[in-house]
Amino acid sequence: MKRLFKWILGIVSTLIVLILALGIVAVIFFNSDELKNQLVKKVKTETSADLVIEQELSLSFFPWLHIETGGITLSQPQSFKSDKHLMKVDQVAASIKLMPLFSGDIEVGAVELSGAELNLLRDNQGRSNIEALVNAKESTPSTKTSDTKEASESSNSKQGSLSLESLVLTDFTLNQYDYSEKLSQSFHLNKLEVNDFAPGSSTPISATGTLQADGAKTEWGLSGDLWVGADFKKFKVSQLEAELEGLSEQLKEIALSGDLELSMAEKTTQLSHHGVVRLNGQPINIQLNAGFSSFKDIDVKLSAKRLELEGLMAATASEEKPKQTKPLDLSPIADFLKRARVKGQLEVDELVLKNATFNKVSANLRNKGTTLFLDPFKADAFQGHMETIASINFVAKPLALSIQPDFNNIQIGDLLAAFFELDKLSGLGELDLNMKTKGAGVKEMLQNLSGTGNLQLTDGAFNGIDIEKLIQSGLSLESLNKQNYSGKTSFANLSSNIKANKGLIELPDFKLNSPVFDLVGKASTNANQETLAGNFQLSLKGKLKELVEQKYPKLQGKKLPFELRGTWAEPKASIDIEALLKAEYQDKIDKKKEELEDKAKDKLKDKLGDIFNRKK
Repeated sequence: MKRLFKWILGIVSTLIVLILALGIVAVIFFNSDELKNQLVKKVKTETSADLVIEQELSLSFFPWLHIETGGITLSQPQSFKSDKHLMKVDQVAASIKLMPLFSGDIEVGAVELSGAELNLLRDNQGRSNIEALVNAKESTPSTKTSDTKEASESSNSKQGSLSLESLVLTDFTLNQYDYSEKLSQSFHLNKLEVNDFAPGSSTPISATGTLQADGAKTEWGLSGDLWVGADFKKFKVSQLEAELEGLSEQLKEIALSGDLELSMAEKTTQLSHHGVVRLNGQPINIQLNAGFSSFKDIDVKLSAKRLELEGLMAATASEEKPKQTKPLDLSPIADFLKRARVKGQLEVDELVLKNATFNKVSANLRNKGTTLFLDPFKADAFQGHMETIASINFVAKPLALSIQPDFNNIQIGDLLAAFFELDKLSGLGELDLNMKTKGAGVKEMLQNLSGTGNLQLTDGAFNGIDIEKLIQSGLSLESLNKQNYSGKTSFANLSSNIKANKGLIELPDFKLNSPVFDLVGKASTNANQETLAGNFQLSLKGKLKELVEQKYPKLQGKKLPFELRGTWAEPKASIDIEALLKAEYQDKIDKKKEELEDKAKDKLKDKLGDIFNRKK
């Protein structure tokens, strides 16, 4: 045993002496320029990109193999035309223990990288510069393929362990440009630090930075426990906490927590996340499974007990002068959906939009290109039920929304009060729409609304307009005042088709039946100006009809003209009975005038004849 120990000690001593000798020889014969030239040639051969190393390579060998340099830039691959460099690094330093290398283990000391910048671009065909770099490497002729394969298999069979004492990334920037090389977003890492890393064990990580997109700058941060498999193909982050603040005026905070797993294979990468995403502090449970290859296959399930959307949307129609906010840049979502296949489910117990509450919300999610579909979207709302097929096109500016809602047995007054803060109409019935619109807020959506629909209501009322009072005022020729509009007009049935074109909403065949009159005509509202207009014919019934016909017998069986004008907040109606009477007798008046004129002419001729005869 003692002899064995001496033998091992002798071998170790011999190795130390050899390492010292190699270190001395390397230091003496080390040529920085030659090594840089070899690196430049190797990179050019492998990637077709130009590597430039401005600073000298600083190299030391014992007790660590330590290298340090800076001023590194890498150009775009030769097939990718752009003046912007692909990557630059201000300073890099790394060290590796020499002794463990003889046993096949790699023990890395400190790795520090600062002032790095990576620029991602796409050409007109949609190909990225990273893809061009990889393709250039894959197309490079390779010799001794069998030898390389055997060497790879041999190295895999004898692969040792890897450990890392510390990794520090400082001032790292990732820039993404659009097709015209305009900066679309910039991801900046202030500092990332990892200590005591080894495959197969968990290591705490933390990082902070900023994200700049469309002129808006936001802050982000993350923390968690990182686990990496021995083959470096599986990654897990447990107890993940990530947060993004100040994304827009509406979306002030996005936070993500839970457990994340990443598994890489030769042609695909699998990602899964189970946890919670918070939008402005509101929790939504998320189960995500995704596969990334030539296409991104996304399977997601979202669920929440309560979700309020008002704070996430733009100003509503009731605001006269909404605060001007810069719209959220959704082009990254559109770019993602172009090469994605999405499917999923959404379930929310209680969804609140302004003053409207939707219960038992469910929707199936899918996409077709940059358009995301909710097909179907179901919910209980406004004391009834609604079901719709809805779609959102993220490439349109502003967002393009298409809806085909079917409302059954809803209180229309609840709907109007919830979205427009109007309490002018109530009634139970059905509303079917096939509409398209654009915008992030209710007001903008109304102003861009186009399509068709149908409205059917029963047992309702117009609040603020008492048509019976208006008729009585007309009978007594009273001047109209606010009291005429303080009551309400009840009806048994109301129906009309609906036509909308860029915010102008028309009801071309409006019909209303009440206990005292029937109303038929055309009505319209302009969402851009929030105004009302309508021209109708009134057919009176019962006692009201008797009153009118007693005062104006000639109006028996006639329809009264009824006009509606004003704004959403203050609608005004009028009935001009005197005008109707004048129209009724206008023909008789005109005939009487002609008769009188003819008689006057005849008398004038006779008088002129008499005068002429006398002079003669």
